[in-house]
Amino acid sequence: MSKTRKPMPTIPRSLRALFHGRQWSPLLLSALGLGLFSPALRAAEAGMIFGTVNNASTDNLLQGAKVAIPALSLSAFADNTGRYLLSSVPAGTYDVIASYTGLDPITSRVAVSAGQRAVHDFDLTTGIYKLQEFKVAGEREGSAAAITAQRNADNVKNVVAMDTFGNLPNMSAGELAIRLPGVAGALDDEGNVTGVIVRGMGPTLNRVTVDGGLISNSAGMNRQFQTHSLTGAMFEQLEVIKGHTPDQGADSLGGTINLKTRSPLSMKENRRITYNLSGRWAPSFAQHIPLRTDHPFHPLFNLAYQEVFSVAGGERNLGVSLNAFYSENVGGYFRTIRDFEHTTGSPAYLWDYRTQDAFNNRKQASVNVKSEYRYSPTTKFILNAIYNDANEPFNRLYETRAFTNQTAPNATTSGVVPGYTDRITTVRPVATSVIDVTETMQSFFNRTRQIDLGAEHNFGPLQIDWDANFSRTHSSLGAANGGTLTHRIAGIGWTLDRTQSDLYPRFTQTAGPDITNPENYRPNGFLTARDDNRYIEIRNARANFLYDLPTAFTCSLKAGFDWREQMGRVDSLARRWSYLGTTALPADPSIIVWDSLKTGRKIPQWEIAPFIKHDAPVTPSLWNEDLYYREQQKYTGTRQVTETVTAGYAMAQGKVGRFGFLTGVRTEKTDDVSWGWVRAHSGSTAAQQVADPVGSATRDYAGTGAIR
Repeated sequence: MSKTRKPMPTIPRSLRALFHGRQWSPLLLSALGLGLFSPALRAAEAGMIFGTVNNASTDNLLQGAKVAIPALSLSAFADNTGRYLLSSVPAGTYDVIASYTGLDPITSRVAVSAGQRAVHDFDLTTGIYKLQEFKVAGEREGSAAAITAQRNADNVKNVVAMDTFGNLPNMSAGELAIRLPGVAGALDDEGNVTGVIVRGMGPTLNRVTVDGGLISNSAGMNRQFQTHSLTGAMFEQLEVIKGHTPDQGADSLGGTINLKTRSPLSMKENRRITYNLSGRWAPSFAQHIPLRTDHPFHPLFNLAYQEVFSVAGGERNLGVSLNAFYSENVGGYFRTIRDFEHTTGSPAYLWDYRTQDAFNNRKQASVNVKSEYRYSPTTKFILNAIYNDANEPFNRLYETRAFTNQTAPNATTSGVVPGYTDRITTVRPVATSVIDVTETMQSFFNRTRQIDLGAEHNFGPLQIDWDANFSRTHSSLGAANGGTLTHRIAGIGWTLDRTQSDLYPRFTQTAGPDITNPENYRPNGFLTARDDNRYIEIRNARANFLYDLPTAFTCSLKAGFDWREQMGRVDSLARRWSYLGTTALPADPSIIVWDSLKTGRKIPQWEIAPFIKHDAPVTPSLWNEDLYYREQQKYTGTRQVTETVTAGYAMAQGKVGRFGFLTGVRTEKTDDVSWGWVRAHSGSTAAQQVADPVGSATRDYAGTGAIR
């Protein structure tokens, strides 16, 4: 028996370019070798079919559409630009079927020549888009795309289109995520979804990515992503990945929230412009705190632009999209806080009663620019940039607190008078029976910048994608013209009667100076100015290699690596001053709180802005700064941590009949380096801190920087 030696396979030019001048890991060479020396890649024996799958009703190219040749048991899915590629197709004429969720499948006869490329585009349509005389395209198509992506997913994944629920109250990504099964929201006092809880795991145990790349957007030194400070209008879909496979990071115990931007090449027309202009109005006939009533209307605007160009001799090979968004979201609320006697018995006296009026105007502005360049039918480059500002310039809290001591009630000296009930408590005018009026005004500014560069290569059975991104967030918490200041009046007696209303009880003064006269109040404690700056930076590079084995059943091998460096830093420069004056500071009669309107308790209020400007008192002679505290903050308020993660994985996945399988291994190495300042074992005395604040702080901290 004689044997005929087959010629060595020819390496395609696009692959030879990948090898030139580069060092390749054994893992990559193995993956490439499987493809290069497989008969399935030999262009001399087989051809290919490629093209697009389009929705004829909307001119959107359909990601996830399935294109199959049943006679060859060969199929492929369209990428995020609606393009598909069927490789290793023997010469001949075949029935090719294109299908997509909610649309009627189409079958076309396509002829393939040996070693040649056949181009065929599919235009799908269906009658479900027509409902009598109405045509529904947006939400139905968005939902169909999400269902298709979820159906094609390799693991446990929920996918939802951003337009599924229409105009959400705040247009944030978190508001949409919490509508998926197994996902709950972490809410702040204003009702904003500030983080997501996946499968019972808290916000710090879940990661948030944009197109698979980790994005920085944390207001603190933790892993929680502030979902309320990033608009969902920039994205086409939201994925919640619950079942992690070896190609997913190990830093998310609950799941991964992936925000997917729309491909600028995913439309059939040359240009598309959409916009949305709306507003939020707080009507005067509804219940609002006075601060909210004074600011009733706030706008929301979104503009999206997409265009496809033909450059460098190509046809429709460059797509550019721009999305601009601006909104104002106002939160205003009133609440009461009541502290009772520490007992399980009844009755229990109420020794601490607080009311709060809060107002916060959140402003958000973002710009997303994305460009995709199709270099060849097998190679596409992607550049994506995000500019996002979340600003809270008018965050105010007015709190009035009436409290006394918790001494056991007696006939002469205790704060609480005997004879109290579960509904009525009378307080004696002892020195510890006081009313504190506190105003806090601070701003919050969160600026996120991200740039992402990647590419996708489709060489038939071998698919390669790589990506590198940089993300940086700067959060500033404080205010140049704000801070916190408390005014106190002491020796007050009162009766708190909750018989008629628990939320709006009757508060009657029984003894002590007149609580409605601002001349009877004095600053108590410190006038404080907060100035915290926090920085989060992420550098990330990753690559994946997927090879479809030429087997009778569906089977693929996948390998890749992931490198990430994440840095977090805090610089706090807080300052504080004590009051030197002997007279009262002027109150602001224009400040009307909800408690005053509902109960008639006319407690004066102070605005802090007239007393502090540019992080310093307006009248320095009335205030004495704690200089040691200021110098100490330069050390204790500064800290940093850097985390470096290096990971690699290899996995196999396939399907035999109705049964699927997945197996693989992932390795991750994490290195953490952090530093900060600790106080010396023998610190300075109070007298030394007053006499020499700079020298005392230097001796206490300068030589005790710790690295671990």
